[in-house]
Amino acid sequence: MDENTPKVSVIVPCYNVEKYIDQCVTSLINQTYENIEIILIDNESKDSTYEIISKYKNKNIIIDKVKNIYKYCWDEPRQRGLEIATGDYIIVMGSDDYIDENFITNYINIFKKSNKKIKALQSPIIGINNNGYQIGETKHQYRNIKEFKQQLLIRCVVNTPTVMVDRDLYERGLLKTKPEIYSGAADYDLWCSLANNEILIYSAPIWLGYFYRWHDDQATWGMQKDFPGISEKIQEYWYQKQKI
Repeated sequence: MDENTPKVSVIVPCYNVEKYIDQCVTSLINQTYENIEIILIDNESKDSTYEIISKYKNKNIIIDKVKNIYKYCWDEPRQRGLEIATGDYIIVMGSDDYIDENFITNYINIFKKSNKKIKALQSPIIGINNNGYQIGETKHQYRNIKEFKQQLLIRCVVNTPTVMVDRDLYERGLLKTKPEIYSGAADYDLWCSLANNEILIYSAPIWLGYFYRWHDDQATWGMQKDFPGISEKIQEYWYQKQKI
């Protein structure tokens, strides 16, 4: 491996995913890209998730745990992972998802070709249902920062767990979230904040290898039930911010 090969930190917040975590971690271990740091952070799981991830601990896989403070939210383990991460690029991946073996390679190739112009990158996702069958692709398209901002005021046009960022954004303090206000929708607010700071999350035109699992226990459904109108609250805030 070339000493100039960028290092990628993959943070995986884990909460009650004993049914899925092995597939997630295995997909990371099997990446064709070699310079990877895997950070598994348990968020006070009530099942055997922590015991399962503990068996993976080695020099390239870091295991930790944090308190579960915010409902329907991965921001506690995400923040802990960011504090630990040493990579040139960082991604926070869903622990119930998995990736193609070339996923990291595909991302780094795009970053390299951009010559540091791209600071954040997302990919279309292929959905997987409870039975493991593919159920379609979700992708977002916009041509520039202006269109990105406009679309964010209508809906979240970012496939959150696919977003890989240049470490520079973390060093500049641009990756801070507000889970105490927005709970599990704090990622939506973060993308609006990056856009407000003129950071475009480049949207890859083709699928780069992310499989997103839809299932009955994911936080999405609880958020919709317990926090109705949260997306509209975020949109209104950033609409007023842009007017100023």
